[in-house]
Amino acid sequence: MTDNAESAAVLFAPLAINKVALANRIVMAPMAALSARPDGRPSEQTIAFLRERAKGGVGLIILGGTTATRRAYAESRVKAILRFDDDRFVPDLQQVTDAVHAHGTPIFAELTASFGTMAKPSSKLPLIAASPKNVVVKPGRLPRGVIAPFEVATPTPREATVEEIRQIAEEMAMAAVRAQRAGFDGVEVAAMMSYFLASFLSPRSNWRTDDYGGSVENRARVLVDMVRLIREQVGDSFPIGLRISANEHVEGGQGPEGFAAIARHVERAGLDYVALTDGNYEAMDHMETDTPTVAHGEAKIFREALSCPLIIGSVQIPEGAAQIVSEGHADAVMLARPLLADPEYANKIRDGRVQDIVQCDYHNQCMRRMIMGMPIRCTANPRMGRESRQPGGLPPVDRLVKAPIERAVLAASGSRRLMDVVGKVARKRS
Repeated sequence: MTDNAESAAVLFAPLAINKVALANRIVMAPMAALSARPDGRPSEQTIAFLRERAKGGVGLIILGGTTATRRAYAESRVKAILRFDDDRFVPDLQQVTDAVHAHGTPIFAELTASFGTMAKPSSKLPLIAASPKNVVVKPGRLPRGVIAPFEVATPTPREATVEEIRQIAEEMAMAAVRAQRAGFDGVEVAAMMSYFLASFLSPRSNWRTDDYGGSVENRARVLVDMVRLIREQVGDSFPIGLRISANEHVEGGQGPEGFAAIARHVERAGLDYVALTDGNYEAMDHMETDTPTVAHGEAKIFREALSCPLIIGSVQIPEGAAQIVSEGHADAVMLARPLLADPEYANKIRDGRVQDIVQCDYHNQCMRRMIMGMPIRCTANPRMGRESRQPGGLPPVDRLVKAPIERAVLAASGSRRLMDVVGKVARKRS
């Protein structure tokens, strides 16, 4: 059997998450690449983008770019985001699940409770987190292609009250019910990076002295209570997952043993899988290596701590993905940017056409565009972000105006000389 055939055999073995059957172990990771309408409903482009990835053969789509609470939507820096915070969005979300299910692909909804320290500041809605600890992003910790000559510090949030924590948990459970009504096959609680829920998990960002701080059990409580509440609402057979950071990779930060202990507590509350990311907004450089949670040993620690399926991300090459599964590091692999570059990634592995896969160049123009509030595009795939257009068709009028401006801004912001000048000016003013 060839290497390609061996990879296909490993990755296309079926997997069950609770009662949901996956045809293969290739998962589309949650991404804010949906081009939703300004009011939070899916657009034609949203549905076309997801349909292409479902048609491309992935075993599961985890829908990112969503908000589950009124607070999360109000404080989101990106408004082209899908909403699960009100019943009126259920019929529109049903169009998303129908389009994906037409290709036999299950779809889970990632639910974001609040953006915490990373939220858009507002006089009407103060930033809240576990404790008043802000985020400081240093230039050397950014992903490839994202240039900044000086560190960026977020405003300091205030400590969330117990009432706010409980209100967010209740709204998350209601959002899970809406996802279930809209035809989603499961939900995922987003507790990674530097967002609200993540702020409770590490002693570095959680200094509380009440029931939500101190011991591992207390720091896990916000997630344990939330998962139990969701489980009560959706029933035993509806999958609930958790997306969590594996390692902070910053001075004084929590390592994999601490995060795995948190995940073990949450699993007992009714989790069906755990998905790992590496680092946070203060350590984004760790996301640039291939499967860092395997290379650094975090996956092994989580595997030993958990009994539910484990999914890991930052996968770049098919052979590496197959090796991760065959060696037992994880049950499935998550892909993000590679599926922007090639929606047919999974089908090409299945058909023995690995050499035809369009590889992500990891220049991160997609990320830079998202940071600047532009529609996401891919340098390796001209169709990405334009899936709803007829081939050869003209772009909308507003794109004819905006696209040249966006290209000029990207070119200027990608210049290190310009960034150095901006940095010097900013430092003089500060």
